[in-house]
Amino acid sequence: MKKAILVIGSLLMLLPLAVGQDYYKVRKQTRISTGLHEAAAIPYEDGGIVYITESNSVGASSPTDAQGRKLYTMFLMESGGKKGPFRPELVSQKHEGPVSFSGDFKTMVFSQQRPSLGRIDPLGLYFADYEDGTWVNERAFEFNDDVAWLFSPSLSQDGRTLYFSANYKDGLGGFDLYRSRLRNGAWSTPENLGPEVNTPDNEIYPFIHPSGRLYFSSNGHDNHVAGFDLFETAYVGEKWAKATRLGAPFNTLSNEYHIWFSEDFKQGYLTSDGRGGTKDIFTFNTDIPVFESPEPIRKTYYKYMLRDRNLDTVDNNLFNYYWVINDTLELPGHEVIYKFPEPGIYECKLMVYDILLDTLVVQDTKSLPIRLHEQAVILCDDTVRVNTPVLFDGSDSYLPGFNIGRYLWEFGDGTYGEGRQVTHSYLYPGKYRVMLGVEQRKRNRRDTPEVKVNFKDIVVLPHEQ
Repeated sequence: MKKAILVIGSLLMLLPLAVGQDYYKVRKQTRISTGLHEAAAIPYEDGGIVYITESNSVGASSPTDAQGRKLYTMFLMESGGKKGPFRPELVSQKHEGPVSFSGDFKTMVFSQQRPSLGRIDPLGLYFADYEDGTWVNERAFEFNDDVAWLFSPSLSQDGRTLYFSANYKDGLGGFDLYRSRLRNGAWSTPENLGPEVNTPDNEIYPFIHPSGRLYFSSNGHDNHVAGFDLFETAYVGEKWAKATRLGAPFNTLSNEYHIWFSEDFKQGYLTSDGRGGTKDIFTFNTDIPVFESPEPIRKTYYKYMLRDRNLDTVDNNLFNYYWVINDTLELPGHEVIYKFPEPGIYECKLMVYDILLDTLVVQDTKSLPIRLHEQAVILCDDTVRVNTPVLFDGSDSYLPGFNIGRYLWEFGDGTYGEGRQVTHSYLYPGKYRVMLGVEQRKRNRRDTPEVKVNFKDIVVLPHEQ
């Protein structure tokens, strides 16, 4: 068993990039907690939170089984803190929940145990549609089973892909994760996500993120480290990537059962039994600011072609041509290409020498300023490979008069970093937008510092074959 301790520590979601950086703050959701089990929180419209609970502390009759054990009910906590059953018309006096919604909140899918005569029904999945303020058209999932238990569903944003946990008899053992797709109005036969995701033990509480990443809880990965931990995978190249364990503070010495991330990965909900042995809901967020209106990095050009278009004629038989840079460097020719060593103001003189008269006949001076753009500069390779450490360097950022406090990074895959130089590895191939935000040092605690943000797109390739 895991110790009932919740460790709130530093995190970069997939790989630690800078030891000791406290990117995420995890706090117990005290307005929900009752001392009984609460789990699987997700956001609802108008700032509400839908979750499952054993609580009957707000006047609702919490269902119990034949042995008197409390069963879960779906609850809604509104933005003002008021709590109650999510939809009384769906309450069955049997176990129900968790629930998941499509991105537009027009379709929901939930787990529920239906009443039966003389036996205990297994959990199944049920759908409903939202019309005129009411959930209607309630219907069973086509692949509910008389023996297997189906629960903890997660719908994709478009409502056309369903993930859930089930102990179908053809699984790999325990509860496995499955996927079903809505095609021509019907759900496809659930497909087992396979051994990269599922184990002979239990995989439960999937959450499909809008980015395509799938998060879930398992007690079968990582050489059977005690208890349930949170993992991540993605469907890449027509197969599921090997599941990867999330770092602290998402995984701790306690059991973690469910996680939900916002689209930008900067906040969410977590279910853990880290306090007192009961499942509780925690909120988390990061102090990485929102990077608004990032600009692409503008390249500073040091290489120029020098020529004078005002010359009436160019005759190398009668004249010698050469350029003089800052009265020191001579470059022969009328048209020359020269790479200047660094920013600055360069005096470029075109010298035209008359060979027959043995005299200088033209001397034309041009002033050429080479200036860095005022921006946050990202130095890194344009193309990298998965699971290969990549150095991201912001040392060349040019922000004169800007009192720099922090260098903050978004790597485009839901992970963050802090520091002038950081190292990061990507788990999946694809194109990622890396953003560097250079934050001004705070003048006081209440100050909202200015942030200069620029981005660079990089390509992550698969492993070399």
